[in-house]
Amino acid sequence: MSFRIVCFPISVLCLAVCAACSFASAAEPVFTTDIQPIVRSRCVKCHGPDEKSANVNFATITDDKSAARQRKLWRKVVAQLEAGAMPPVDEPQLTAAEKEKLLAWMKRAIETVDCNDPANQDPGPALVRRLTLSEYNRTVRDLLGVEFDAASVGIANDVSEGNSFGNLAAALDMPPALLEKYFAAADQLLDRLYGVELSSSVDGRIIDQARVSREQLFSLKPGTWRKSDYEVAPPMGSEPRDAARALITPLVRRAYRGQQTPADVDRLLAIFDRATTQQKSYGESVRVMLKAVLVSPKFLFRIEQDDATAKGIVRVSDVQLATRLSYFLWSSMPDDELLGLAESGELSKPEVQEQQVRRMLADKRARSLTDNFAVHWLQIHKLPVARPSTEFFPEFNSNIRQAMFDETTTFFDTLRRDDRSLLELLNADYTFANEELAKYYGLAEVKGKELQRVQLPAGDPRGGLLGMGSILAVTSHTSRTSPTMRGKWILEVIFGTPPPPPPANVSQIKEETDKRKKDVQTFREKLAQHAHDTACAACHQKMDPLGFALDNFNAVGRWRDKVGDQPIDVSGELPTGEKLNGAADLKKVILARQDDFVRNLSEQLLTYALGRELEDFDDCPVRQITAQLKVDQHRFLSLVLQIVKSYPFQHRRAAN
Repeated sequence: MSFRIVCFPISVLCLAVCAACSFASAAEPVFTTDIQPIVRSRCVKCHGPDEKSANVNFATITDDKSAARQRKLWRKVVAQLEAGAMPPVDEPQLTAAEKEKLLAWMKRAIETVDCNDPANQDPGPALVRRLTLSEYNRTVRDLLGVEFDAASVGIANDVSEGNSFGNLAAALDMPPALLEKYFAAADQLLDRLYGVELSSSVDGRIIDQARVSREQLFSLKPGTWRKSDYEVAPPMGSEPRDAARALITPLVRRAYRGQQTPADVDRLLAIFDRATTQQKSYGESVRVMLKAVLVSPKFLFRIEQDDATAKGIVRVSDVQLATRLSYFLWSSMPDDELLGLAESGELSKPEVQEQQVRRMLADKRARSLTDNFAVHWLQIHKLPVARPSTEFFPEFNSNIRQAMFDETTTFFDTLRRDDRSLLELLNADYTFANEELAKYYGLAEVKGKELQRVQLPAGDPRGGLLGMGSILAVTSHTSRTSPTMRGKWILEVIFGTPPPPPPANVSQIKEETDKRKKDVQTFREKLAQHAHDTACAACHQKMDPLGFALDNFNAVGRWRDKVGDQPIDVSGELPTGEKLNGAADLKKVILARQDDFVRNLSEQLLTYALGRELEDFDDCPVRQITAQLKVDQHRFLSLVLQIVKSYPFQHRRAAN
């Protein structure tokens, strides 16, 4: 009897629990039954088969499985919904219940990732990537030993759309006019290598580099180069064609980054033979052959070639991995050690890869991570044309701009060289300054023009990116700070959640300069009035409190407590309810969301390393990278190693 009494309540409890589970499960929105009808009624008019605004077509998402794989799209939609930007004000609006249901489903879809799903084990397409201007300059330097700036022949710096990186394959096309400039660049490079045009206008160091390079290339004894142009001969006792083959074979191995074939060398020798039959000298014939290398697709493009049997997803070869590594960390070609390990099949070993990453990060060529990644990610490439004017800020001169730029780049490069924590970007107890910048900031005394590490007092607001003049200046207007621009920078650069663009025809706030008027509003009052507009409110509520917290820093990065005789109001409240009262509180808020920052930085560096925008199937690698980063105390080396070990870095789809 007692057995039945005990069992009965338990069975009832089990039934109750199961019923509760079923109810909770049923209460969760399902795409096809709960979400798709709302999307069809509210969104498909502008984002459907007839009109694909922002290149979005919701009509193609027809079932729960395909909907679950649209995490990138749902992130954008969530941002638009939370900002109140969608639906447009002139269209029927969502009810509160519809909006809540959409946001709940989309946020869950974003966070729910099945890393065992084959659709999430995709390394991305095989890419053909032209060398960027920076990569080209560095590659010819390492190939020929000659410093050269291809911008001198009109090859412009590569700029991707928005704030994306310039090394993304989608932006690196080759129009005919650009190809002509590469031919001109090859001629100028060879002029320098051969000694032509080495006039007094060329730096003496470059002349020395060219001399050493040509002696090595042509197997000459130091100091034996003859003055007459192209007066170079094959080594004593060698046939010209044999000497040409001996010269070009190792060069083309390095220029084609280990993907040369015997047929490549034969084609180049055929060019040498043709020049010889035209009565050109040995030196002139070699020059024609070298030019063919410098304008070859195998040199100007990074092409990962497949063999005939490659199908589906393949692991990149050791040679291809060496090129990925070198252009990720050095923006240049693999050196002999890296290429040798690849050709011997050793580079695919994890321990060898880690040893090479450590070696390459310690090399001065890894400064390219700062120059080509950090400068663009942090948007300080805009500093030379930042808006603050010397008319309003005479102290903001070219020396100060340069010192601010150098402060930020030196800080980032120190994280790389010393393998420091990435969280120091958010809050650090040191910075870098020279004598002029230290006085400008009001820091401890520094002597000299060279930047030095400066220890900051405890709690100093300068610590980290948000106290650096470069960041503060690029987020300011001509004559004043811009809390909105600063808040937008934090959302975009720190958290990777840029707000949507402002509505069309949004009005700009005009400054009142007539101080004789008694009813002149403060800028903060006018911004609040502007942000009260329903089309603007949601975004400004996110951005403005973040920006106002930094308002003790003026438009050019100097600290202030007042504007005129009025104390500065740096208070604010975020939509999440968090209250801010200055830079110290802002840092606490950001550090409380450090996981979001680390994820964004991981995504940004992975994007740069892969040369393409990330897709939904990249979520799993990003999660694995950030999880290991946390274990490794967010060290710089750990981030780079995890990216190198990641699935998309080690694999790709076959082109066949």
